[in-house]
Amino acid sequence: MSILEALISGCLQGVAEFLPISSSGHLIILHSLFRTSKPEIDFDILLHVATTLAVIIFFRKDIMKIFTTQKNMALAVIVGSIPTALIGFKFKDSIEILFVRPRAVGFMLFITAAVLMLATLKERFFIPRKGQVKEEPSNRTPSFIQAFLIGISQGVAIVPGISRSGATISSGILLGIDSSTAVRFSFLLSIPAVIGASLLKFKGIANIGSMHFIPAAIGFLSAFFFGLASLKVLLNMVLKRKLYIFALYCILLGIFVIIKF
Repeated sequence: MSILEALISGCLQGVAEFLPISSSGHLIILHSLFRTSKPEIDFDILLHVATTLAVIIFFRKDIMKIFTTQKNMALAVIVGSIPTALIGFKFKDSIEILFVRPRAVGFMLFITAAVLMLATLKERFFIPRKGQVKEEPSNRTPSFIQAFLIGISQGVAIVPGISRSGATISSGILLGIDSSTAVRFSFLLSIPAVIGASLLKFKGIANIGSMHFIPAAIGFLSAFFFGLASLKVLLNMVLKRKLYIFALYCILLGIFVIIKF
């Protein structure tokens, strides 16, 4: 992989992994448009390690609370991880064939747009603005039923074009969780999911040391720093009830992809 490809892949991973626009879908579109070489499995894992590290650092205070004052949140994350793992194990092989079909990504982006719009409509018309806590992180924890349902939505998001963050945050809002908690739970839930997926590809992890240092470092650092920036942008956009902007983007991109491919 060239340095330019590593930089582009890292930036795209950092931005699209957290913004509700589907990172896997964007990578498929990128490779199809520019006919760049697809990321090798070890490099792909490295990028996910970088964005997972960004989540851990960004939500470090919330993670510390899990082990101190909010142990129920840890249980909720475990409950939510169960359906994600089951769906991943059951459908992983059949879903992988979609990773070479950009047109399918275009249709899945419409689904992402739909759930984002539903969440936006609920917030704008059914949740009083005064009920949103902008200054302080919410101390509320999703119920086990809510966590399980959000975990299902995360499992469904293994389909390229369906945004993981979009599906989980929107599901949380639609289930009655406040925006701040929905965002935080979404990304706390992503940590075991990404770690588990990486462990399933243990061969790729073992080969990370054999990658060329400069492309690997550029990809890792770009994914990490762009990931931190994207997390801040997403949190602000959710709290300002502007998920519809991402929905419109997904619709436009979906139309373009379907016409193009």
